[in-house]
Amino acid sequence: MDESDLHAIDAQLRAIRVDDGPPRKPLLLDKMFMRAIQWSGSSKMYQSDESSTPPPPSPPRQPEIYPLPLGIPEQSYGPSPLSMLFRYEELVPLVLENFDKPSDWAKLCRVSKGWCGIGRKRLYEHVWVRPWEDGPHVKLVRLFETLHRRPELCRLIRRLDVRFFPLATRGEERSDLDDHVQLAMSNMCNLESLIWTRDKSLNPTLFETISHLPRVQSLEISGHSYRYYDPSLLGTFSSLEDLRIMMPDPHMKSKLVGLVTALDEREQGGLKGLDIICQSSSLIDDTILTVMAPRLRNLRRLTFWGCTRVTRDGIYSILNEVGPNIQELSLDALPHSSLLDLTSSTPLPQLQTFSLSITIPHRESTSAVHTLSLFDLPALPVCPSLSALHLTISGSKPLLPLETWITFQSQLPENLRKLSLVNLVITSPETLSTVLESLPNLEELYITATHPSIMLPIPALSASSLRIFHVNFTLSSASISSRGAVAQYLHSLAEKMEQIEQIGSANMVFEVHRRMEDDGERIVKLCRWSRTFLPGYFQVWRA
Repeated sequence: MDESDLHAIDAQLRAIRVDDGPPRKPLLLDKMFMRAIQWSGSSKMYQSDESSTPPPPSPPRQPEIYPLPLGIPEQSYGPSPLSMLFRYEELVPLVLENFDKPSDWAKLCRVSKGWCGIGRKRLYEHVWVRPWEDGPHVKLVRLFETLHRRPELCRLIRRLDVRFFPLATRGEERSDLDDHVQLAMSNMCNLESLIWTRDKSLNPTLFETISHLPRVQSLEISGHSYRYYDPSLLGTFSSLEDLRIMMPDPHMKSKLVGLVTALDEREQGGLKGLDIICQSSSLIDDTILTVMAPRLRNLRRLTFWGCTRVTRDGIYSILNEVGPNIQELSLDALPHSSLLDLTSSTPLPQLQTFSLSITIPHRESTSAVHTLSLFDLPALPVCPSLSALHLTISGSKPLLPLETWITFQSQLPENLRKLSLVNLVITSPETLSTVLESLPNLEELYITATHPSIMLPIPALSASSLRIFHVNFTLSSASISSRGAVAQYLHSLAEKMEQIEQIGSANMVFEVHRRMEDDGERIVKLCRWSRTFLPGYFQVWRA
């Protein structure tokens, strides 16, 4: 074969195209083999144990939809009684106030001009952007695009809750967004409550604009202030009463005493609520609390979480000034803080809500499950008006024996309506029965239990007046092996609890709806959460 023949063969090879012929798809043999293994496994499972076959998936639960009322029986072909709303206009606000979802209000605004006036006020009264909801980026951008063009809508906003901000946005898009936010905020002259917790999303110009708003009474912001805003401007808010600071930095710490002093020098007095939330930070200590105490004489609510250098001495310095007027107290009881024993505190006659996060000291042996003793639980101050108690164990899940609870609950008033025992693990039906029987007025209960089986055989659960019940479990079980199984288990509990309105486990919360059929049968149905406010369980964590 000479050189010319080689060139000819090379030209023929180059002329061959890879895509000649019909297109071919990959065989996906790996997925086929995986499915075959699953099929064979399920068939063997079916042959060996028929009861262990998982049930088919159920459709997701939907919120309950109630139809319009039918006509009066004497005039069965007449109009619905709801049509009388157009004749008696004074009934319209009373009926419309039961609507909650913004999508419903948007539809109601199309009925008439009168309804539109009512609906628009309700629609813009509380505006929020939350990162756990769908499309927060798009919602934020479109919200402020609308608001900066419509000042009359800005004046309708009473509460603004911004927990998301697109920090990755750059260039002209970010500049336009900042301009829209700045202009919209300057027009919110009726704003009363502002939550803006997204770290690094504030800027000096925007914060100065916020400080000039005349009616802001409640403010919750990120404490990362260095290079983003001047904390001393907080002392210039004319109507500020409640201040919540998340993760303060050293720059914020240096201005904290000064801004509290400036607010106290106003004609109406100082703060009524102060919350400082840290994450194991030593910035805030007893010295700062002692200096601020004389300037917090009007305080009604006090929270210090994650402040590792705050002890009982610092808290007492504030309670000695405001003890008779304090209504809410939330603390983080670290092992060295001595905050488990508050019996020597000044009496707190107006205290209604007490929250305490307890950190169990580290134990060398971790093989055995820790059991709570009376010394691990708080000794409460004198608080006859207490109606809500939240106890949380951080870092572990110790067991709560019946004897320990019986001794502890002797401190609690019988009028307690809300109790949260998060990570204090209930191990027996007798303990839960004692909790319910010793607190007959309890309406909300949040607990942690070992196993679902301890809930069902409790008569006190059926006889209770609970409206909200949430339980988490530490041990796995077939009755809570999937979301559908958990829903079925909660449904069986809800059927026995006549007053229950909200029930949940872990991160699942359901609304409980009841109706009576024509034959007199009572139907209990669990529906997906459809309200715009947070369920009670997640408010407990926030407390």
